[in-house]
Amino acid sequence: MIDVLTSGDGLVLRTWRRTDLDPMKRLLADPESRRWSPPIHVRGDDWVAERLTRAVRSAEDDDPTTFVIAASDDPDGALGSIDFRRDLPIPPFSVVDVGYNLLPEARGRGIAGRALRLLSGWVLSPEGMDLERVQLDHAVENHASCRTADRAGFTREGVRRHLLPLQDSPEAPVVFHDTCLHGLVRS
Repeated sequence: MIDVLTSGDGLVLRTWRRTDLDPMKRLLADPESRRWSPPIHVRGDDWVAERLTRAVRSAEDDDPTTFVIAASDDPDGALGSIDFRRDLPIPPFSVVDVGYNLLPEARGRGIAGRALRLLSGWVLSPEGMDLERVQLDHAVENHASCRTADRAGFTREGVRRHLLPLQDSPEAPVVFHDTCLHGLVRS
């Protein structure tokens, strides 16, 4: 079973554990995280617990795609989460999409950029997924995410129009936003 995916630069990327229910609930409820993520309808504590159970099972099956970002000096804690999505066939495309979010107390300290570098390095390495490309999209209005991608060494590649469904609040309508596409390729 995978526990620690990778570590470095003061961080550990580890799999979710059954004891991580509170951080997962906080991440899913955080208004800033929800502002920049496609709408999900959190249906209470049982729904969050089931989501956590799926993440734990994927780690037990040696197939995790979502990880806790933790400090090296507190690997049992949680600063946020980072994941990759294998929506495209691998191979022949040899690419994954990544996403991340941080708890409010972890923001503004360069943690997301460092975590993104760690995950991307693992995805592109022969010891990891041995892929050719990692990419991410964020709403063009999300300047913090743009800075994070830049700090992690991603290249801004352009704008994809009307791609990302966002919702200002659970009661607000869903509005499709343009996204900024960033990519990082194996050198």
